[in-house]
Amino acid sequence: MKKSILVTGCAGFIGSNFVKIFKNRFPAIEIVGIDDFSTGRKDAIEKSIIFYKGSILNKKLLAKIFSKHKPEYVFHFAALPRVSFSVENPVLTTEVNILGTVNLLDFSRKFKVKRFMFSSSSSVYGGAKYIPTKESENFPDPQVPYAVQKYDCEPFCKIFSQLYSLDTVCMRYFNVFGPGQYGDSPYSTVVAAWLEALYFPKDKKAFIEGNGKQSRDFCYVDNVVDANIACMLSKKPLKGICMNIANGERTNLIEIKKLIEKYTGMKLELEKRASRVGDVMHTLADINLAKKTIGYKPKVDFLEGLKRTIEWFETR
Repeated sequence: MKKSILVTGCAGFIGSNFVKIFKNRFPAIEIVGIDDFSTGRKDAIEKSIIFYKGSILNKKLLAKIFSKHKPEYVFHFAALPRVSFSVENPVLTTEVNILGTVNLLDFSRKFKVKRFMFSSSSSVYGGAKYIPTKESENFPDPQVPYAVQKYDCEPFCKIFSQLYSLDTVCMRYFNVFGPGQYGDSPYSTVVAAWLEALYFPKDKKAFIEGNGKQSRDFCYVDNVVDANIACMLSKKPLKGICMNIANGERTNLIEIKKLIEKYTGMKLELEKRASRVGDVMHTLADINLAKKTIGYKPKVDFLEGLKRTIEWFETR
């Protein structure tokens, strides 16, 4: 039987980028995707994959997918990711983000999946006490339902490794950006939001909250894809370990504005707004655990990632 993997959220920003890169690296492996288009886009689906439209809450559909294709590995990108949406809809987002993940873990256990890759988030830290943020020094302190949901899935992954011998890994992504991230996307960083406003001014107005001195550890999407593939290829069991996946460097918003203007040749007008309540001033990840565990090394730095993202916006 042809080897296969399952990619949830394959029509979303990270999932669709993952599919493209994985397909090029492992052309002989069959890619099975599932997405319900709650945040994904139909035009982002790679034509060559086997695609199922539906929710990860649909057990009948999951049973069909797992029994028919028997995926060796599961890459779980599907989520209802918008923080504000999770605040307004705590029940719905909890069902999808927690129960949907447990559904996938349970089917993965029953069908003897080799490893389950879970997409967690740096939002689990809340305002990290120490920067650079190290997993062992910063106990999670989620501040919004979405962050709680991501955090709750991490012990589930660990328990499935301990109780059922399903090997799992949790990757806490920091501020992922790149081609395929639309400015109105639930994942959108200031990079995507500001470029959207520059290239499509009728659709979106650009704004800045606070004084612009906030800094973020921006991680280019290809680095996240590489981390997922490195987890799949790891020879040692990962046992539900939680790792930061980031660039390991930070850039402030004023600097980003200057770089966007430099590389687009356009003036970025920003409407000034008050700082968001509870907004974190700085994020910076310590990525040593991922380096040690899976040999993770971010290949694309912020500047190169920004140039590639601008190129993509120009093609739109």
